Amino acid sequence: MSKVVWLAGLALVLAACSSPADPGPSVASLGTPSVPASSSAPPSTDADGGRPRHRVDESPEDSQRLIEPWRTCMKDHDADVDQQPHSIAGAEQWSKDHQAAGDACRSKLPLLPWGEDPANPAYKDNLHRWVECMTSQGMHVAEDPDDDESPWHYTSNNQPPDSDKIEQGCEVQVMGPSDK
Repeated sequence: MSKVVWLAGLALVLAACSSPADPGPSVASLGTPSVPASSSAPPSTDADGGRPRHRVDESPEDSQRLIEPWRTCMKDHDADVDQQPHSIAGAEQWSKDHQAAGDACRSKLPLLPWGEDPANPAYKDNLHRWVECMTSQGMHVAEDPDDDESPWHYTSNNQPPDSDKIEQGCEVQVMGPSDK
């Protein structure tokens, strides 16, 4: 999932989430064997209400197919997501204006890939390793896990010509495809 898709997904999540976020997974007991951060299992459908979840290695067509039921539901409730603003403040206001649609359609809104979900206990470590991977391949980026718009940003306009491939390759290497 490219940074652009991630940003679009974040805006959609903000637009649709007018009530508190779903709780994260429960903490494993000491008797549970440890699992590497990149292969942390996503929360059960009980924790996420059965909502679909994006994958970092999904195709654009798979992404569209996954989100289409939510988009249709929102339109059916007079909230055309194509009309929402492209800023955090605008999306928050749009969300307030369309709270009833967001509530009605929440169960259809796909969640972020588990490796990129702030509810994942390994989220910050995943982000750190993703940025580390990109910088090791010549990209000029820095992590910013507390930024609401993007968990990392460019530190230079001078990026390798294949930076999109590097970004996606590192994302899949660090966070997927084990985030089914």
